[in-house]
Amino acid sequence: MFAIKAGLILTPNNVVREGYVLVNGDKIFGISLDKPKDVSEIHKYDDCILTPGFIDIHTHGGFGIDVTYSSEKDIIELSRILPTTGVTAYMPSTVTDSSEQIEMAIKRINSASRVRGGSKILGIHLEGPYLNPLRGGAQSAEYMRKPSLEEFERFYGMSHGLVKRITIAPEIEGGIDFIREVIGRFGVKVSLGHSDATYEQTSSAIDAGANIITHIYNGMREFHHREPGIVGAALMAKNVYVEIIADLIHLHPATISLILKCKGSNKTILVTDATSGAGLKNGVYWLGPRKVIIKNGVARTEDGILAGSTISMIKAVQNILKVGFPLKEAIRMATTTPCNAMDLRSIGRISRGYKADVLIMNKQLEIVEVYIDGEPYEKTY
Repeated sequence: MFAIKAGLILTPNNVVREGYVLVNGDKIFGISLDKPKDVSEIHKYDDCILTPGFIDIHTHGGFGIDVTYSSEKDIIELSRILPTTGVTAYMPSTVTDSSEQIEMAIKRINSASRVRGGSKILGIHLEGPYLNPLRGGAQSAEYMRKPSLEEFERFYGMSHGLVKRITIAPEIEGGIDFIREVIGRFGVKVSLGHSDATYEQTSSAIDAGANIITHIYNGMREFHHREPGIVGAALMAKNVYVEIIADLIHLHPATISLILKCKGSNKTILVTDATSGAGLKNGVYWLGPRKVIIKNGVARTEDGILAGSTISMIKAVQNILKVGFPLKEAIRMATTTPCNAMDLRSIGRISRGYKADVLIMNKQLEIVEVYIDGEPYEKTY
């Protein structure tokens, strides 16, 4: 057993100053205010902040890698790069495409998830293909279709249960029944997005068990004072989580403030929705089958539609502070809250029995060190 000493520890439910995190094997043994005696060594970061590693439950890739189209080897490489952005666990998100292409992506992600090293793959998030073309955004409308339990069961089966979440538009034919079946039969989380659903349709989907809104405000019916739509229903529903892309492009700072005042950090999830060009220079990249042009850090399709983001999780956390919210809340949105939304009970906290996935940052919120499964992570480029 060893200890990690930090000037500030965010669990993130509590704040501990000048404390020690005790690590035994790949798990956290506890937190101590006093210098521990029965440890093999103490790793000291006296002027730094210690938090859980970030959890990104919605990313399509980055660093030239697209999880829908890239090889198993590339996805393994993505897992090895992501800790440099503070991410210690993530959910690769596929895009709307043909059944054959989604099946190939599932197989590759499944194989990559078995390789140790780097950020852990927690499961697969299918963003589509059961979406509404009216709100398709950068997703490929030609592949959008009605929900099919037969097709979904095939996806789930070949993933060996690794499909953990699906985003659908609940208003399309058969949507509500599909939500009930997917949750009841497979235990898969259902998110609502790329949807033209009304307030009532969204409320029905929530009653059926949907518990997450995919990148709120983006890819959905606009809020209107006489028809609040999916946004209004999401902000009003106490048990519903909402994703936000905090790149200050997808959402105005005032909109982020409004969301947080309505939902709080316990129900607001930071995600990147990153595309393959995230972390790289301006240029031409891909989001599934669609060409994406990145200019000045903004990803758009050839016809100008926003196509995911280029933000990293550490930058998203920094932006929440810029908007005016405290670090404790920003960290919660990047760690504990996504875990609660996905019922993940072994990561996302600095607490006894949890995985020792730990992030060390300096006071400027720059990453100093990352621990995964209790070991300092090193990646050389």
